[in-house]
Amino acid sequence: MRAIARSVAATARWSVPATIALWLGAAVLPAPVAAQEDFRAAELDRPTRIEDAHPIKFREWEFQSGLRGSLGEGDRGLLGLLEFKTGLFRNGQMGVEIEGGVERPSADRTGGGIEAASAHLLYGLARETVSLPAVAVRLDASTPGAGAIGHDDWQFGVMGIATRSLGRLRLHGNGGYRIAGEADGGDYWRFGLGADYPLGLFSRAILADLYVEAPVSAGRARVWAEIGTRFQVSNWSVLDFGLATRLDEWDEGNANVEIVIGVSRSFGIPGLTRVPLYPNPTIP
Repeated sequence: MRAIARSVAATARWSVPATIALWLGAAVLPAPVAAQEDFRAAELDRPTRIEDAHPIKFREWEFQSGLRGSLGEGDRGLLGLLEFKTGLFRNGQMGVEIEGGVERPSADRTGGGIEAASAHLLYGLARETVSLPAVAVRLDASTPGAGAIGHDDWQFGVMGIATRSLGRLRLHGNGGYRIAGEADGGDYWRFGLGADYPLGLFSRAILADLYVEAPVSAGRARVWAEIGTRFQVSNWSVLDFGLATRLDEWDEGNANVEIVIGVSRSFGIPGLTRVPLYPNPTIP
């Protein structure tokens, strides 16, 4: 157990610097195998919290990293994310994530660590038709973390996702339930509505959402409003940038603002996949 604790603590020390290094490296390294990244994908925390109902392509691999900085009065911090996922089977994806960083809840107190390590499964139940939206379900599991910002207990979640196209505009609806220990705030419902729209020559998109976490027990709902953009810099890489704010904190005079920046990079493994260069609408 001491060895595990030392390992987790060591990971906490390099989590944010590693995120920055990998974020820069992923944007410039050449891709060994042709693949394509979708600048319109609405992915969790890239840069908004709303997700679309489309898993990544079968046998495609994707690496994501990002930083979320909080600029709130008396509540500042920097959280880094590393995620690796793959289209392991048709209409489905699996992924693993780790989040860590530092937090300054007050002027005289600062803490850091690993918030959690997580795994997820996203499965597309139905593709979009003329009359019906695309539908998917996502399952999540998170381990306890380490350090001052770490989760104390395991957490589990389930979320339903729907995506509907209206011309070039896409609308997304998310709704689910999260099981969490009392030390981490207890169970809560989560809901969100979002949209994305391509700009210019279809190499960038603007995204926006309204996201709510409503505790099952007594407590105030947490409400975020977010806006961001995704910009395709190559066939394989997409940069994202976003702004978020906690609307429920405004009545306390604390207009907590978050800045989100990250990169997503797709790639293939020789012998397993050969994804044609973007764009190719014939790809299922």
